Amino acid sequence: MIRRWSAPLVAVALLAAAPAPSIKLEPVPHNAQTAVVTAYLRALQSGAYAAAYALLNPQARAYYRSAANFRSVFEADRFRVQKFALVGTRGDDRFGRVFFARETARFRDHAHDTDDTIHVTATVGVVPTTTGWRIKDPGHPWNAFEAHARSEVNGLRVTVKKVSFFERRIEVVVTFANVGTVPITVLPYGKSVLRDASGTIYRIIETKDWSLTDKVLFEGALLAPNAEYTGALTFESQPLERAPQSFSLTVGPALQSGADAPFLLDVRAIEPLQPTAGA
Repeated sequence: MIRRWSAPLVAVALLAAAPAPSIKLEPVPHNAQTAVVTAYLRALQSGAYAAAYALLNPQARAYYRSAANFRSVFEADRFRVQKFALVGTRGDDRFGRVFFARETARFRDHAHDTDDTIHVTATVGVVPTTTGWRIKDPGHPWNAFEAHARSEVNGLRVTVKKVSFFERRIEVVVTFANVGTVPITVLPYGKSVLRDASGTIYRIIETKDWSLTDKVLFEGALLAPNAEYTGALTFESQPLERAPQSFSLTVGPALQSGADAPFLLDVRAIEPLQPTAGA
């Protein structure tokens, strides 16, 4: 039996999820702001991502670059809103509002390779533009893809599950599994690098800002036999016009208990996961 543990990954990095608000909320108004937010959430619910993208403010549309990129962020987590209810707001009729929506959604739990249901209170902003009220929904990658690239060396199996592109960083969701017979310590902040198909190298971000650095992996993840850990490694990137569609990841060092020297491991052909027949 595989013993699994994982970082507190925000698998649903799609709608800005927040805990149930403790602040006092204002009522949901009956106005054009509410109509736009409702249309946006309904578009996400039905999978009409081009329609949802069209409701974003100009800055958000420029950030995502295209409706296809916007769609990819949801598809990488197999995320779909099942139902929602607007439960309150903060703001005004002049400068804009933040709407709080209680949602039930389906998503892919990459740590456990299962599809699951999540219940969250999400926030969606609405701001004025020259063409009327539009959606401001920040904090998400501008492109992402689900992957399933795997490599195994010395009893350590590394599987890349997802790649997400932000303006100046690339986040890679990785599962480390000990499939051997002795404990292994994983220290990927030593020499890990990401490379795209053109040969461009992306260096790992190593800081004590735990929103960018996986604390467990930074301190060293000790994996007993049959144990695994899923976390996120983040790499520096310049702003990109397009998201590369192929990568290789060199990860390590890792050290087997009783071994004389640590080792590195390469995961190649990290590419978008192709849908299975009939999916």
